[in-house]
Amino acid sequence: MVCKLLAGVLVSILQAYAFGIRLPPMGSLWVLPALLVAGLILGAVGLFLASTIRQLENFAGVMNFVIFPVFFLSTALYPLWRMAESSRLLRDICAWNPFSHAVELIRFALYMRLKLEAFGWVALTFAVFLALALWGFDPARGVMTRKTR
Repeated sequence: MVCKLLAGVLVSILQAYAFGIRLPPMGSLWVLPALLVAGLILGAVGLFLASTIRQLENFAGVMNFVIFPVFFLSTALYPLWRMAESSRLLRDICAWNPFSHAVELIRFALYMRLKLEAFGWVALTFAVFLALALWGFDPARGVMTRKTR
């Protein structure tokens, strides 16, 4: 399962470089570790969701009620300081969103700066979701056993 995760991350990194915007030469080198860690967190969340979904038809509900809100409540579209201008509550929600930290890690890496707080949150979230996904796919304990009963 971890090899599948790493393969997906490798494909996404290749796509980011192939279809991405023009970057400064050093920025494209600095962003590589950030893309790797951000891809790992997204892949681990996807594996966790895959371990809990029982039928393919339920994926539409996951898209509508998990993935879209998490994306829209991240800093992918607007930076955190712009969120604070509209609502303090919205800014706080976005600040707690782990995907906001992944976006900030990539954004700062493009300018050749490391944001250690964002890296810590992303690494912690990756570890938690990978552990949950491994638990969920374990035939002796996880969701797979409950499906066969």
